[in-house]
Amino acid sequence: MKLSDVKLGQKVSMNGILAEYKGIQKVKIPNFGKVEKRVFRTDETGDYLYYNLNDGSKTLKSEKIKLL
Repeated sequence: MKLSDVKLGQKVSMNGILAEYKGIQKVKIPNFGKVEKRVFRTDETGDYLYYNLNDGSKTLKSEKIKLL
């Protein structure tokens, strides 16, 4: 399964950290502007993890992500 196949709101485990997929969102990058990224929100700390759009072709196994 590819990273782009994860559905909105789906729970995943990333390197042992529980996270929820929030979809593709615009993210502000300092000194650059806004860029669209794939966004995961961690359950424990509430932090966000970002992946580039072209990372969607990577497999979940290669990124050490497990579906829950």
